[in-house]
Amino acid sequence: MSTQLSARSGFTETFAIHVALKAALKSRQYEKNGAVKRAAIKLCKELEGEKSIYGRQLKMISLMEKGASIAELGRKLCCSRRTAFRYLNYLEAAGIPVTLEGGKYRIDKSVARMLRA
Repeated sequence: MSTQLSARSGFTETFAIHVALKAALKSRQYEKNGAVKRAAIKLCKELEGEKSIYGRQLKMISLMEKGASIAELGRKLCCSRRTAFRYLNYLEAAGIPVTLEGGKYRIDKSVARMLRA
């Protein structure tokens, strides 16, 4: 994949932690320590939840995969236009290519799949 995430983004750092936790859980690295496994599962759920900025950015990515206006993004994320623009800026700072076509913000489906991995 030619898209590279910038090392200077909070999204990038959180994405790296999230992917590492999911990979460790999938490979059963925490099976011998139940407390660590439960903590990792809890942290993954918190990261993916809508109470975290990262979780809202993941939701924004899935919305932009289909194309969404800034008003739609704000409505679906329960935030102001200004906050939706700020989240877009965070994603762009992370090196995620966001395009504007016909008033709708879009992200390439292959990039969205990579981010959901």
